[in-house]
Amino acid sequence: MREKICEIFTDMINEIRRLEKFKKLSLEHEELLKNSIQWLKDHQHPDGYWGYESVADTALVLLAFSIYGVRDEEWLIKGRHVGGLKKAINWLKSIRNVDNWENNLWDTSVCLQALYKLGIREEWVFKVTEWVKNRCKQRERIPLHHLAQAVNALLDAGLDEDAKKVSEIIASEIEKRLRERKEGEHLFGAYVTGQVLDALVRSGYSLTAEIMRACEMDLRRFLEEVRRTGISEATFQDVMMAFLGLASFLGGEDNELINSILAEIFKSPERYKRDGSWYHDAKKTAFALIGVSKVKEVRKIDEISYRVYRIIIDYQKRIEDLLGELESAYKGRILKVRQGYLWLSLAFGSILASLIIAVTLGIESIISQLIIGSLLIPGLFSTATKAYLSFKGKIKV
Repeated sequence: MREKICEIFTDMINEIRRLEKFKKLSLEHEELLKNSIQWLKDHQHPDGYWGYESVADTALVLLAFSIYGVRDEEWLIKGRHVGGLKKAINWLKSIRNVDNWENNLWDTSVCLQALYKLGIREEWVFKVTEWVKNRCKQRERIPLHHLAQAVNALLDAGLDEDAKKVSEIIASEIEKRLRERKEGEHLFGAYVTGQVLDALVRSGYSLTAEIMRACEMDLRRFLEEVRRTGISEATFQDVMMAFLGLASFLGGEDNELINSILAEIFKSPERYKRDGSWYHDAKKTAFALIGVSKVKEVRKIDEISYRVYRIIIDYQKRIEDLLGELESAYKGRILKVRQGYLWLSLAFGSILASLIIAVTLGIESIISQLIIGSLLIPGLFSTATKAYLSFKGKIKV
């Protein structure tokens, strides 16, 4: 028993020590990311946007730039046209619908994240922030990944309490889905679940909560499937959002599944192209940069305590099971000892009762007493046994 308990605590200590190891991108990967950023700079439209005048594409590229520390107001697009962050921000500002973009919470929230991360603090940005807050309060059903990006935007705006309220809405929807889904079904799809888990982690939601564990396991299952079947261009964005969510949850942990998917993400020329892009596409390249950035983030020490707590809970269950086995064995032994004492007491009582009866009847002959005792003992013993079994509920009287 001592050996088993020592083994459990040794396993737990080794598990906690593994938290000290954080995933680091190789120098080769760092160089590839620099090439990707340059490719995005070279593929900005001279009017300031990316894609086909796409708000989503432009917002994602700006968000990627803000994460990787790009702050150039201007640069030359392929050495010919003037581009830069200033042009992109002015383009977004010029096409907004007063206080949002295309009345779309996802696009608007990603734009806000980029603007706040780039240090833009102007009145028109604050109006957009109010629209996001009010949009999240509406009773109509809003897609969870839209709410997830709203949580991130509100956090970047410094509105932690508002972000927490939105995260509670997300949590209640996950709980509802957990009750309703059939065995083997995914939660919401990797694209949605990845963004949701990332937002809940950022909002400070407990990593040991059931909904967090459910999202984590769902993303692990999806990425395990991807590892077996491979990544296609059609599933790339799903994979990147699943990667983002799981990497965010693990908080920089050096994880074997994350490492294998990371290798697939950078696999060239299938996905990562020689020019520095993913699939020669600005949106997919921005998604890749944002997702990979989560590998570079090491969670703050106060958040690591959640993972330690989770590990302790897992091993606490093993100890409880072990103690349960010990208690069952102990109870079994005590019961046998008690039963032994009971039978001895019954036998002794039967003999004593027989002798008392013989004396009471005035039988002085020792031989006669023994004869009467031998006749009475089985009867008394049988009666006592039936009384005991009746008391335990084994037979009916």
